[in-house]
Amino acid sequence: MGFSLSSLSRADVRRVKPLPAAQPRRRFQPAPGYNYRWTEVHYQASRGNVDTLRALLRTLDKEQIDRKDYYGKTPLYWAAYKGQMASMELLLKHGADVNARCKHGGTPLHATVGLFPECALLLIQHGADVDLPDIWGVTPMYLAACSGQTECIQLLVQAGAKINYRNKKTGEVPKQLSFRPTLLTWLESLVREPHSLKHQCRQAVRRTLGPARIGALGSITLPLSLRDYLLFQDLQIPSAMGLDEAGEHRRADHEELASA
Repeated sequence: MGFSLSSLSRADVRRVKPLPAAQPRRRFQPAPGYNYRWTEVHYQASRGNVDTLRALLRTLDKEQIDRKDYYGKTPLYWAAYKGQMASMELLLKHGADVNARCKHGGTPLHATVGLFPECALLLIQHGADVDLPDIWGVTPMYLAACSGQTECIQLLVQAGAKINYRNKKTGEVPKQLSFRPTLLTWLESLVREPHSLKHQCRQAVRRTLGPARIGALGSITLPLSLRDYLLFQDLQIPSAMGLDEAGEHRRADHEELASA
């Protein structure tokens, strides 16, 4: 007795496609880990291991203190990103570059304005450029705005940063700020007001000195009030002083300029 396939089965057999030829395996370059090419200083600074970091810094030169990892980020960048203020103070005391830029143009100030106002204040007092953009044109103030960090926004304004919180292409306000009408009204009013003459002079002196020499002001014989003013000792975390008081300081500066 013979055996035959049904017409349906034979049709199925005819429709079977031959297996494709083996494709060569695609090779991808593995992405480096977030701590790729970290030094011991990177590790200890980012972890806040202050005693170990202090011992390390006593034996290192500035080139090693500012050594960059695969992404171009220094130990100070990572300490700022992690909010390790004690590590930041040690690194700055030993001459770390406060404006060192990573591969994308970001600085330690970019790294900290989204979360840590106290760390941002420390960097500003040590000469951080409050208007320095990354390779996409993003400034610290815009990053703070996108994170909804009103304290950092107000702190940057006190330090003389340019008002920059809208999307360059759309002109829209970041969603995190859209429900803060008082702050937005205040920022819009600042766009139309110049800084005081006193503040502009301070900025000019600090730019001339540069971050590397700003710390030397503490050892120069100057009136205490003038020295503190040049060192930004009058800056305060805005959460402690409030928006209304910040606005009063700003108006007082404006009135001073008008009477100058």
